[in-house]
Amino acid sequence: MNTKFLSIFLVLFLLVGCARAASEFEGAAGEGVETAVPPADTTSTPRPTRAVQTGTTILADGQLVALHPALPLSFSGNGRLLTLHVAPGDVVVEGDLIATLDDISLQEAVTSAELQVAQAENSLAQAQLSLDDLVNWQPDETAVALAEANLAVAQTNLSKAQTQDATAGNSLTAAQIQVDQAERGLVDAQNAYNTAHDPGRDWELGVPWQAEMLKNERTGTERGLQLAQESLQVAQANYNLAVAGLSNNNAISAEASVASAQQALDQATRGPKPSEIAAAELRVEQAQIALDQAEFSLTQTKNALDNARLFAPWGGAIITVDAVVGALVGSGTPIVTLFDDDALQFHTSNLSERDLTQVAVGESVAITLKSYPTTPLTGQVTRIVPQSNGLVGDAAVFTVVIDLDQTELVLLTGMTGRAEIQHPD
Repeated sequence: MNTKFLSIFLVLFLLVGCARAASEFEGAAGEGVETAVPPADTTSTPRPTRAVQTGTTILADGQLVALHPALPLSFSGNGRLLTLHVAPGDVVVEGDLIATLDDISLQEAVTSAELQVAQAENSLAQAQLSLDDLVNWQPDETAVALAEANLAVAQTNLSKAQTQDATAGNSLTAAQIQVDQAERGLVDAQNAYNTAHDPGRDWELGVPWQAEMLKNERTGTERGLQLAQESLQVAQANYNLAVAGLSNNNAISAEASVASAQQALDQATRGPKPSEIAAAELRVEQAQIALDQAEFSLTQTKNALDNARLFAPWGGAIITVDAVVGALVGSGTPIVTLFDDDALQFHTSNLSERDLTQVAVGESVAITLKSYPTTPLTGQVTRIVPQSNGLVGDAAVFTVVIDLDQTELVLLTGMTGRAEIQHPD
């Protein structure tokens, strides 16, 4: 009899405890909201019917958290803010243009970089063409025949020039001999003149027959000296003419023509040297490096131009505008602040370490928010934060992150509620 009474008492005690726990949770869900007291005969609001579940249910309180926190958007470069396309409260989608910087100088830089790339491409093409010509060289019969003919003509001209120079040399030799002879004749005439006009012979003028002879001798030596001087002048002039004829040495010019014609013939017959091919390959490599550098510069300038436009990285609402059109803004200066409250998760705040072993990723969760006490949400455990977020009593508590299924309810960041995590036995 006592055992039966004790069993009935325990059942009644458990029923009362469960009713009190449910009442406390409903009171917490309605905190801060005035609840009208229905008339005694009013039927209470029916609860939604849940499917009968098996296994263990882990309870934990928590709140809705935005997957993407509020994000200040900024440019990665400096400039003057040219346009601003949003205002606080505007809703944007991923890729919407938020703002632009003054990009005239950047556009000019892109144009200049494109020209440099085109020039580098042209230089590379020319260097490659020259290399191909050397590598694929084949003798041109027409070019060889023309080079041989030019060499023959140059050699003939050289022979003629050498003959002319030899003739001019002979003329120079004869002119030199005439100068030498004229110089000796002048010396002789000068000596005869000096002898005839020696003052020591003036006594002969006092002797009649010798005076006439001395006068005739002196007159003759004077004419002979003048004639010898004139002959030397003529011989010297002839010598100068012979020298002038040799100053334009035809053989030197003809020899240069022969050397040039021989070089052209060698090039037409032997093909390029290994050193010439190596030099051409080096020019191709240098041209390729110049093209790579020009393309890299173009990529940088295009990136700088792209960075002058600020786009929304994802959808959300503009909650602040932090700059004005016309202002100079620097890299990292906030322009607007974007908040995405569409992607929400439920984060628990008091799940005890004692229950961690009964929570696993992928398990189903029912979430009852205080704002929607009669319309539970559903979701799945996506991860457990490995760091404790505090203590409750003597036990550490951990955050369990729960992804939500699609719902038509209007959900806001910070809404609180309770999660029921279903752990199968």
